[in-house]
Amino acid sequence: MKLLVAVALVLAACGSSPQSTTTPTTPPAPKEGGGTGSSATVVLPDVPFADLDHDQRIAFMKQKVMPVMKPIFQKHDAKDFEKFGCKTCHGEQAKEGHFDMPNPKLPKLDFNDLSEFKKEDLEWMGKEVMPTMGKVLNLPLYSKDNPKGFGCLACHTLKGKDDHNDHDHGH
Repeated sequence: MKLLVAVALVLAACGSSPQSTTTPTTPPAPKEGGGTGSSATVVLPDVPFADLDHDQRIAFMKQKVMPVMKPIFQKHDAKDFEKFGCKTCHGEQAKEGHFDMPNPKLPKLDFNDLSEFKKEDLEWMGKEVMPTMGKVLNLPLYSKDNPKGFGCLACHTLKGKDDHNDHDHGH
């Protein structure tokens, strides 16, 4: 079912270019479902996600992404996503404070052959995960008219590629 998560993220990021591919590593990673140790809520500036610093990005994910995306994943598969948290999308690297995306540990995509994934999972990613995550991040979605929009490749990588993507792949 981890494959399902990856597929979902792939479809959510289909064709997009990530806003940032590296993150600073100085702050400790938040514990799954927990905070960074501070009980105060970080007030986020009204700027694009790409312009937030590392701590602000963590706060953004906790305040805006987790409350919206966790129920979407758990409604789709309560068992597989029972422990939905940072590691679901960012992988084990989240424990060390690394949240780089796309995550090469998520299922890799081959847009010419998605037959290894269940149709309902692909539809869920494309109709729920991708548009919701794009909206939360306030990013335009991938389309033929907007090939740089948020899509599958914001989270997933292409089969045959390592840690980077060819973002102009037509999906």
